[in-house]
Amino acid sequence: MRSIALRLAFISFFACSAASVIFAQADDVAASTPTTGQTSESEQATKIPGLEIARPGGGFLGVRTEGVTLRVTFYDKDKKKIPADAARITARWRDGRPRFAVLLPSEPATMSSPGVFQRPFNYIVYLAVVGPDDSVLETHSLTLAGSDKE
Repeated sequence: MRSIALRLAFISFFACSAASVIFAQADDVAASTPTTGQTSESEQATKIPGLEIARPGGGFLGVRTEGVTLRVTFYDKDKKKIPADAARITARWRDGRPRFAVLLPSEPATMSSPGVFQRPFNYIVYLAVVGPDDSVLETHSLTLAGSDKE
């Protein structure tokens, strides 16, 4: 019975290693392809770091992890940072038990959580953007998966 468990662990490890090699090779091929010097319209568009979420009233939210904290940045429709129009954001998720955090302003355009997220990130996170009058402006759900590297 023990040898079967060891074999399964080895096969699982080997499959993950092979997948990493395949992805690394694909990245090398993509990096070595020559570029023509012309940029497409999508490449010219401003890139929002992390996960980009469209807001119902226009604009975007940029959600990313930095270490074990969650940061949400507010952007306008042209993907330029704007001051947050919310007083706070509440986040809830499960990692074996229910958890929650309140994201408060850390910069005019960004709200940050305390360091409460544990690696590996494998959560469905529910965000509620709360306005200055304590009303919920919008809600979002997103999946945090993998590491905090971009």
